[in-house]
Amino acid sequence: MKKSLFLVLFPALLGLLTGCGSVLSKDALYDVNYEVEYPQLKASPETHLGKTIILGGLILENRITDDGSTLEILKYTLDKRDEPQDPDELGGRFLARSDRLLDPSIYKEGKLVTLTGTLRGVEVRPMQKARYHYPVFEIGELYLWPEQRYDRPYPYYPYYGPFPYGYYYPYWRGHPYWW
Repeated sequence: MKKSLFLVLFPALLGLLTGCGSVLSKDALYDVNYEVEYPQLKASPETHLGKTIILGGLILENRITDDGSTLEILKYTLDKRDEPQDPDELGGRFLARSDRLLDPSIYKEGKLVTLTGTLRGVEVRPMQKARYHYPVFEIGELYLWPEQRYDRPYPYYPYYGPFPYGYYYPYWRGHPYWW
């Protein structure tokens, strides 16, 4: 009995210890209303004012004013860790406002972010030849994802065998002096 209980509880405990949770702090997640989804907020924002949800996406623009910063963000779907994965075509775009300065050289276009946002209203702005209704969120906590770097996977790249420099060091195939 004890062995079967251990086999059942051990994977669950291991999952908790490996940190499959969000990148946002527990304090920020405490305020999140998990009953409300983004499509509901976008469909009827006036009924959901003041609700806080988790959002994420790609920064398209960072506007700085005397009152703070406004990020225009293309909404992405989020995974279990709240990391932005793919563009959410139905979600569209939203505005995230902060009363502090979000430096444009750090929070620049092309960066991925995850945030907790409290719905404050809707703002209409021109987008190409149409008027677009942007849901406006007040930023609670903001996490800027580091850029993905696809450098060499290990120090001895390219690695062609059991030796750190390959079989033909220093003249492996692809080396300029091989031929």
